[in-house]
Amino acid sequence: MLGIFEMTNRYEIKDMVSDTENRFPFQELLSTEYFLKYRHRYYLEREQGNINPYRNYINLLKYLNEINEYNEQHAKSYVKRFRCNSNDLKNAEALFAEVIVYRYYIRLVYEGLIKQIDLDEAESDVIVERIDGSKIYLEVFCVMPDLPLPEIRNFVIRDVKTHTQTKMASIRQKLLRKISKQKQLLRQRENYAVIVLNDTVIAGDFSILSSLSSGYAVTINKWTNKMESSSYNWENSIFDDERTNYLKGVIYFNLGNYESRKYIFNPNYCSTNTPNLSAARAK
Repeated sequence: MLGIFEMTNRYEIKDMVSDTENRFPFQELLSTEYFLKYRHRYYLEREQGNINPYRNYINLLKYLNEINEYNEQHAKSYVKRFRCNSNDLKNAEALFAEVIVYRYYIRLVYEGLIKQIDLDEAESDVIVERIDGSKIYLEVFCVMPDLPLPEIRNFVIRDVKTHTQTKMASIRQKLLRKISKQKQLLRQRENYAVIVLNDTVIAGDFSILSSLSSGYAVTINKWTNKMESSSYNWENSIFDDERTNYLKGVIYFNLGNYESRKYIFNPNYCSTNTPNLSAARAK
């Protein structure tokens, strides 16, 4: 019977990280700053027992590999963009969000539920073509508030404004700026803003619903001093802004879990030209 020492010398013992890396088709990315940081974070979170099952180093490699198997040119496009943004954490995180969204639809192509997935930076982050030839245009938007590292947050007081409506750091204002700057969501077609809440501090419905609506309203009975009702007020929502006329809706999800995404549909969505849109483009 072989002893432990003999077995160790005869067989190379690998963990999931090294095994996934060995099968990764884009080895040059493994030495970039962003990938090295994610690798380090994976081991740290594994040691602490709190790995995000949806957005982690292993999935980053697996998802890029799956995209490569589906469309090699699209995978190379992502690889090039990761190399260019390796030292820019926010841009790289936003790119990872795009990869998560794109990868989700690959299985739907294989199952014959959609026709294909396309990439065209001038048009949208991810374009999904249905079986009937119609298309949906997904503009991915990653929200990451500037907060201290998780291990020191308990000792630092910060004011998070993502749930507000008028603050520059709010989700509403960030989305409106994105619409005005990039112009894609102003085009007459089926557009969706896809928002990932990429921090546990803002994950959940409250941050996004409070910001896109007029806020969370609570009604108190002045005679009994008890709460009578509570809900989000949509009387002055983001959809009342003319820049969202051609935004069919908002898709949002938390921490990389795109399968659990939720939809907010625009009641003012216009599928045809409207006079108001010319004014919106001028803003």
